[in-house]
Amino acid sequence: MRTLSSASRHLLRIFISITLLITAVSAQQKPAQQMDEDFAKSVREWTTRPEFMSPLVDHLPKVPGIPSPKDILGYHIGTPKKLTYTADLYRYYRALAAATPRVKVINIGTTDEGRECLVIFVASEESIKNLDQHRQYLAQLADPRKINESQAQEIIAKAKPIYHFSGGLHSAETGPPEMLMELAYRLAVEDSPLINNIRENVIVSITPAAEPDGRDRYVDWYYRHKIDEKGEQDSMGGPPYWGKYIFHDNNRDINYSQVTMRNLLNWYLQWHPPIMHDLHESVPFMYTFSGQAPQQPTLDPILYGELPWFANFEMSQMIKYGMPGVWTHAFVTSWSPGYLAFMSSNHNGMIRMYETFGNGGANTMKRKIAAPDGSPGQTSREWYRPMPPYKEVEWSIRNNTNYMETGVLSALQLTSEFPKIILENFYKKSRNSIEAGKSQAPYAFIIPPQNDQTRRSMVVNLLALQGIEVGYAKQEVKLKDATYPSDSIIIKLDQPYGRLARILLEKQNFPDPSLRTYDDTGWTMGMMTHTEINEISDKAILDVPIELISGKQGVQGKLIGTQNSAAYLIHNFGSNNLITLRYQLRDLKVRANEQAFKLDGKDIPAGSFIIPSNQPGGLEKVSRAVEALGLSGISLSSLPNVPMHDVDLPRLAVFTTWGNTQEVGWVRLALDKFEVKYDLIYKERIKQGNLRDAYDVILIPNQGRSGKSLVFDIEPQKQTTGLQQVRSVQDHGNVRRIR
Repeated sequence: MRTLSSASRHLLRIFISITLLITAVSAQQKPAQQMDEDFAKSVREWTTRPEFMSPLVDHLPKVPGIPSPKDILGYHIGTPKKLTYTADLYRYYRALAAATPRVKVINIGTTDEGRECLVIFVASEESIKNLDQHRQYLAQLADPRKINESQAQEIIAKAKPIYHFSGGLHSAETGPPEMLMELAYRLAVEDSPLINNIRENVIVSITPAAEPDGRDRYVDWYYRHKIDEKGEQDSMGGPPYWGKYIFHDNNRDINYSQVTMRNLLNWYLQWHPPIMHDLHESVPFMYTFSGQAPQQPTLDPILYGELPWFANFEMSQMIKYGMPGVWTHAFVTSWSPGYLAFMSSNHNGMIRMYETFGNGGANTMKRKIAAPDGSPGQTSREWYRPMPPYKEVEWSIRNNTNYMETGVLSALQLTSEFPKIILENFYKKSRNSIEAGKSQAPYAFIIPPQNDQTRRSMVVNLLALQGIEVGYAKQEVKLKDATYPSDSIIIKLDQPYGRLARILLEKQNFPDPSLRTYDDTGWTMGMMTHTEINEISDKAILDVPIELISGKQGVQGKLIGTQNSAAYLIHNFGSNNLITLRYQLRDLKVRANEQAFKLDGKDIPAGSFIIPSNQPGGLEKVSRAVEALGLSGISLSSLPNVPMHDVDLPRLAVFTTWGNTQEVGWVRLALDKFEVKYDLIYKERIKQGNLRDAYDVILIPNQGRSGKSLVFDIEPQKQTTGLQQVRSVQDHGNVRRIR
């Protein structure tokens, strides 16, 4: 047998080493992803200047078996003159979820008009598979009363933050629902260090269209009336309503009166995403919210460190890519807790928000950015705007997508690099809220029994709706300065959402009169509802046992002493439900006393209802309605000797213009809630005449403009669209109240 020489053995070892090295390198290297050349070519054409693009969004992978938006919709995101209906948004997300285990779709409710409200999750296959476990981790961090510090750190080590994006809250801001489809696809399929890190360390959730009814109505309107716009001079507004009642102020619905907003809140309280990011459109080219003063001082100070951290990172990244017009500060303030996405910071998370430049559709348009008086306006260079937008620009929906998606990916990049910091901050803010309730007065609020219990019930339900713990005192509450009966309502502040309870219940005081605020709305609940709510500075209140209230609380009314009655008297303690009672008893005669009087030593307020008993079905109808509406009544052996008048039901019309409907929508909501019957009329009905024959009262709510505008409404050249607007509203069956 021949043996190898030492030189040969040395060469053999070198050969084997090289072979192993090549094999190892080949095993580590993956073939580059195939890219969609048509996408790259198209977005270059649709992007109006090279600097309006970034290396994060100038490409899109093609993955066999996993559909891109074009595969389902027939067009790329950012295609000129293309907007997507809600059903097609959902169709795409469901097709994506069916093709990859990295995507999951859940239904969180329906709208007033029956459209679905969806949330989409995008993450690694492992994260989606164990999604419920991650939800439970976040629930423990959101309410850390059952875990200690060591257990919290163990959870933080295993958990992943949910970063939630919401688009389409304002229906005229058309870009976010489009961009989010491309974002979901990119996060699901792209194989790059940036996206892989996001996918492994973050769970992204998406609300495709926060106002689905309005999204579809606006897309209808765009294709019907706006598709040929070329610039600001020929731009026209959108449809008069978005949802059943709302227009632009659905972002300021602090009481969550709208079903779509409640759907999202209910989802939030189940999933606890530490970050909630609302995508809007207005100022050029992209503003990223930094928590500008005046700030809501009751919220955790950690929040005001997080906001500029993210905003400045996004701004620096996008400037690095050469994208002008990205700025922060000097726009939206942190004072009002009533914006929709504040459900996050109100519950110890982080509110994020963009305003990206948009055209109110999908047209490429010439836009003037500088102020009309020639001053630079938002085109000036400032410390918070080091690379300002241009004074004039040609802007496309693809520009809008490029900016928004680049910002979003930058935010996710930061989150993916510091996921444990995000989770630790979320936990600390939850823990700090509990500790603040133990160490800072007031320690609680008490709502004692009231003559009108429906007001107290309203406050309790609004608090509970937002996850705040509310309970009945199990015994008489004796404190240093006062004693309260056992059925008093107690809201202790040593709870995860104690800070939010304090904001809503304490007297609202603006923190700095020298500052101006972006929005200011009354939210002190006691004043708003005329309910007695008392601050408690005695720390002993924290030891008072309570029975927590679960579910929506009603009030059981009572009609006392109904035998041998001449009439039934329903007390007027100020409940709005008296209005509903009158409409429910529309076929009965009802009178009201014009002045207060005493009965058996008790005061009977003026305006109480007095209903003669000798009417068909009177007792049964009155008793059933009084009990259901939480009112109180007694029987009268004889009619009181005081001035009275009939409580009639006028034939009511509510007048609205086409051009300003927001305040009218809130009035309609109130009338519908209390079952007041009315017709909604427009100028077309006024021109028909004979109003006195049809109506006793015409209510004209505030419509934000001059008296002249009530008559002339929209400009004469646009009045021809009036009947088309009627059809647009009627087609969706949501506004007309003709009876």
